[in-house]
Amino acid sequence: MHCQISKQKQKQITCPELTDRLKIPDIEVYLSRSLGLSLSVLGVIVLFFTGTIPLSSSIAAPIASLDDSTDPKASYAVPILRVTMLFHLLTAIYCYMRYVNVSQTGFLLGSAGYGALACMGMWCMVFGTGAGRTSKRTGADKRTTGFPFKNTSAYDKKKDRKMG
Repeated sequence: MHCQISKQKQKQITCPELTDRLKIPDIEVYLSRSLGLSLSVLGVIVLFFTGTIPLSSSIAAPIASLDDSTDPKASYAVPILRVTMLFHLLTAIYCYMRYVNVSQTGFLLGSAGYGALACMGMWCMVFGTGAGRTSKRTGADKRTTGFPFKNTSAYDKKKDRKMG
């Protein structure tokens, strides 16, 4: 099964014109290559979920989750996020290259959409995967600020010292 998907995605990405040996329209070339990229991402995600690609370098190393140690799916979040972010980045670049060659607005809109999703994935990778800085005494998050709205429920050292 995996061999068939691998052969199909390689054929769809590299030269979709050879599938029927006919001249096919540009939209079919685009859709065929997009399907090939989607199949490759799906294949890598399946490899992560089946455990074929190990998530740690040691067999004895415990699987560390991001937020909840009891959730077995949490350890897959970062690798899957990386794969999908890379997919959206490559598809945004591909759509932009198609826009430059064909000059159709749909490719530019697709590039903007995929680029926005890639930026969101990068944002989650940079800011969403680290452990939060919480106070040991109160449990409040220390990363909160008053910009752009004033945080009235945040922990205040002076006010809480006077109360307790």
